[in-house]
Amino acid sequence: MDKYLEGYAERGTAAVAGLPGDSPWQQTVVIPVCNESTGILRPLPPLPGRSLMILVVNEVEGSPDHVSAANQAFAAEVAERFNETWQSGCSGGLALYSDPDSPRDVLLVDRFSKGLRWSRKGGVGHARKTGADLAAFLVNRNRIQSPWIHCSDADVVLPGRYFTCSGDLDDDASSTTAALIYPFRHVSTEGAADDKVDQATQLYEYSLRYYVAGLVFAGSPYAFHTIGSTMAVNASHYCKVRGFPRRQAGEDFYLLNKLAKVGSVRQLDEETECEPIKIAARLSDRVPFGTGAAVGKMMELKDPIREFRFYHPRVFSSLKAWLDSLPIFWQQRSSKLTQILSPLDLDYLIRPLRDAGASEALDHSLRQSSNALQFTRHMNTWFDAFRTLKLIHYLRDCCYPPVGFEALVKHDSLRHLLPLEPVLASLHHSQQGVRLSRSSLRRLPDDNRC
Repeated sequence: MDKYLEGYAERGTAAVAGLPGDSPWQQTVVIPVCNESTGILRPLPPLPGRSLMILVVNEVEGSPDHVSAANQAFAAEVAERFNETWQSGCSGGLALYSDPDSPRDVLLVDRFSKGLRWSRKGGVGHARKTGADLAAFLVNRNRIQSPWIHCSDADVVLPGRYFTCSGDLDDDASSTTAALIYPFRHVSTEGAADDKVDQATQLYEYSLRYYVAGLVFAGSPYAFHTIGSTMAVNASHYCKVRGFPRRQAGEDFYLLNKLAKVGSVRQLDEETECEPIKIAARLSDRVPFGTGAAVGKMMELKDPIREFRFYHPRVFSSLKAWLDSLPIFWQQRSSKLTQILSPLDLDYLIRPLRDAGASEALDHSLRQSSNALQFTRHMNTWFDAFRTLKLIHYLRDCCYPPVGFEALVKHDSLRHLLPLEPVLASLHHSQQGVRLSRSSLRRLPDDNRC
């Protein structure tokens, strides 16, 4: 952690060494804020001690006037509602506030004022890294007791046991677990004018759950959701992989892809471990891709239910065949794709795997491994979430064209995936008539919307 914080953390991170007091916070949550309302300032879930909310209010150079105005209004509301107890000075852009009504403090990170904004390449990844670096520094200095850096967003309502879910892990689980993924549900907003947004959001959530269920079926070690607002990362593991990438989008996917190689990524169970967080169904242009952007594109379709496309179930069967073949490469001590895949009638996988460098990876893994377990670990590290997605895209484009929702729910292969994702199964059975309605989304009251 020292090496990361000294050499790779965001500039100015060490300024929080000057925070007053010596009593540690029990938990922390990091939230990027750009053009958001102040609904996010509602109290955090309860704790026996105090919590720290790190808000990274950010924008890039040349942002529209309404974005700058919203960020300035947000910061002004924080200053008015809370009591300022510390600031790092004009160049640092950090200010600490105490909440007079609940046991929490708010660390406001100014990346919206003139001279503190990011270049046009800045974005949500840069904001998450800035906040998580600050949290990691405080964990390393024992100013935050929990090793978990909780990540959220402005459109999220956190459940009452949110912090308890990570606090319940024993020391052994905490030391070997690199990240936690909270259960989630996209929810409707009371008073929202457009039912089509809710409908498109539910359809997109179905596609997310379907994709993860497909990875579980295939036996992929990367079978987990990659939604930034549902994550909690272990500070030590976070530093090992050098933190969030400064990307405009997809920073959650790439961070979790790295974390899965240095520890386990644990998806918390909705029924027994933790209530789901609630994510508001809304349009968003803050990132070039992701839920908000996908919903926006779906809104352009005349009939999203019939026109939106899902991966064909057989792409996951093909992925499973490739992953299942790995033990054979070890048994035969062979890195020749044709020698192993052709007898299994998997010739269509040879070209994309060869182009990806599978032969070289197999050869390296065979040389570096003394047993099957080590070989599998080497190959799973090479064939990661990104290469998995690339193979799925190849199979989509060359072999198994995407299918619509109506065809998907009637497809025989889908029955293998449904038991692997309980929420997916419940959504599937509730939509047998190909009807995705507003009433099927849980409601989020207007005054809770961020």
